[in-house]
Amino acid sequence: MKTTDFYKKAITRALNARESIEAAKSAYEHECDLTKNAFDGGILGENGYKEQLEKLAQERDAKIEGALSRIDEVSKEYSAEMQELGRLDGSKIDSGTMALLNSGLQLTNEDWQELANTYKDNYVMTRILRERYNANRPKSEGDGFTLGQKNNGLTFVQFGQLPQDRVENFEKFVKTIHNSCTYRSMPRNGMMDFASRQDYYNYLAKTADLI
Repeated sequence: MKTTDFYKKAITRALNARESIEAAKSAYEHECDLTKNAFDGGILGENGYKEQLEKLAQERDAKIEGALSRIDEVSKEYSAEMQELGRLDGSKIDSGTMALLNSGLQLTNEDWQELANTYKDNYVMTRILRERYNANRPKSEGDGFTLGQKNNGLTFVQFGQLPQDRVENFEKFVKTIHNSCTYRSMPRNGMMDFASRQDYYNYLAKTADLI
């Protein structure tokens, strides 16, 4: 599964969780009103009233926790995927590309970037390409190789993120949407308003580094 698919899955889980949480809160408030009416009508005593309210709160909290846990499951799945991606495995080495790198042919930044894009989901090849690029790029380019932008007229090559960096970014994203599910009002990002929670989650996903 692609990294973007995990983000989409987390968003879907968050939207479903939000609906479940709202339903649990509405049901809780409704049952509390009924319980209050029973207490006011003398059907329930004070102890029974307090016990029933506590029971309703526990049921509500259990439903909310269950809904939120389904978002967190995606984070665990992604972590396992990245652990596999980062596993050092000689079978992931592309012999054709290695022959190119060992040929002595001088590659342009465009060539390096094309290779970096091709193997961005192959940690072994990304690691090899980084090392070869650092060893062979013109000294005038300085030490940066992940900027992916022009700096003083020089173009730097941007490689794929390390698996552990991807996990860290994804966990931050999941934590944010996890927490936002319990907000009654629409989350805000500075002065930016969102028409829906899905728009908000999509915005968060787009601003995450998915390279």
